[in-house]
Amino acid sequence: MNRLLLFGLRVIWIVFPLGVGPLFADGLNPLEEIPRSVLSVVLWVLWGLALFSTFIPRPLSLTVIRFGTVTASVLVLWASTSSATSSVIVVALIFVAVALLVSSNATVGDVFVDQLSYGDEKRFLLRSSAAVTGFLRPATYLVSVAGLICGPYLLAEESFVAGAILCVVGFPLTFFGLRSLHQLNRRWVVLVPAGLVLHDHLALNEPTLFQKSEIDLIGPASIDTDATDFTQGAYGLALEVRCESPHDVWPAAVKKETEMVTIDAFLFAPVRPDSFLSEAVGRSLTGHSPA
Repeated sequence: MNRLLLFGLRVIWIVFPLGVGPLFADGLNPLEEIPRSVLSVVLWVLWGLALFSTFIPRPLSLTVIRFGTVTASVLVLWASTSSATSSVIVVALIFVAVALLVSSNATVGDVFVDQLSYGDEKRFLLRSSAAVTGFLRPATYLVSVAGLICGPYLLAEESFVAGAILCVVGFPLTFFGLRSLHQLNRRWVVLVPAGLVLHDHLALNEPTLFQKSEIDLIGPASIDTDATDFTQGAYGLALEVRCESPHDVWPAAVKKETEMVTIDAFLFAPVRPDSFLSEAVGRSLTGHSPA
């Protein structure tokens, strides 16, 4: 299944120009020859970067692919206002819709982050908080895309002053936006031979190992659990780890100084809790789920 999704993602990006190219050509057609050629080259470079990223599964590649898909979606909506025929618009919309669905797939996310695993490790991406999923991430995508394309487009339209200002302001916004999005793709839980590592800069000051010998239970969290919540308020099923004895951790803090706290249970939220539990069962980590 994982290989099939990865293969499908690559195929989508290989044929992507066939689906959206005619619409982009119509959108660029009103421009003068030189600006049109420059923007065409930029679009080809962005496509090549996204395609190349599909062949190197890494967290950074995941960020590039997802950002590239959102950027393509915005450009398709913009180009749809041109004089293109309805069939061209429909084909382009279908292509970006499929690309969005596949690139945002939870399994694809896990495949990309797991490529950093060493030996007998297995990494699982963590879900973002409800606030990030519902507002902050979409807003960051839109601001980052706007920062990338608005300045160059105005320059192509010969609005040099406005275009230059937007480039100076927009490119840093895109950089910081991409960095924030990438940090979300670097939150994971790792199953290792020694136990479980929670790698989440939003929850803990540093990656923390919970030894296999210290873990009593791993399973779906109960409604009335008193475990420390490291899910950041994410939607969906949370998993609970209960330790046999108290464990010292250093929670993340805005300031560099942080105080150690002692916990005996905590919650976390992988994007695929079922796959995580299946792998944990194979490693004899689950025991009986908390009730």
